[in-house]
Amino acid sequence: MDSKFKLDSRVDYGPQLNLTVWMLVSVSAIFLFTRLYLKNCQNRGLWWDDYALLVSWLCLTADSGLTSYLIGLGYGKKVIAPENISKFPLAINFLSTLLISANMWGKISFAMTLMRIPVKWMRITLVVVGFLMVGLLAGSGVMVWVECWGFRPRSGCVPTVIAKPYNLLACGK
Repeated sequence: MDSKFKLDSRVDYGPQLNLTVWMLVSVSAIFLFTRLYLKNCQNRGLWWDDYALLVSWLCLTADSGLTSYLIGLGYGKKVIAPENISKFPLAINFLSTLLISANMWGKISFAMTLMRIPVKWMRITLVVVGFLMVGLLAGSGVMVWVECWGFRPRSGCVPTVIAKPYNLLACGK
C-alpha cells in the first residue's frame, strides 16, 4: 500500500474540521443577514421563509458549536482519550439531530419561497413534495434516537439493512 494513504496517529484533523465548519457557518451568515438587511432596507418585511431560513441557520450554528466541543474531546484524532469516549454517543445524537433539522428547515424555507409562484399545479406539487420531504427527514431524525430503544422485539435495534438505506434515501431526496 502506498505510504501517502496511511494515517499518522500524531495527526489531528480536528483543527481543519473546526476551521471548515465555522467558515461555512460564516459564509452562510453573510448571505442570510445580507438578505434580511436588504429586506429591512426596502421595508418589505420578513415572510415565513425568512424565519424558516433563520431557524435553519441557528441549527447549523448550534451543530458547529457541538462539533467544536467534540473536537475538544478528541474528535478528529486517531486515538481518543478513554475518559472522553463516554461523552460521544449523546453528543453525536444531538449533532445528527441538529444537522437533520438544519437540512429540513432549509428545504422548508426554499419550498415556502417557491410557494409564491402563482401556478396552482406547481403549488400543489410543492406541498406534496414538501410534506414527503419533511416526513422523510423527521423519520430520519427520530431514528437517530430510537434505533436501539426496544422497537424490535428480539434484538432491540432497527436493523442496519433498514436504517442505512432509509437514512440514505432521506439525505438524497
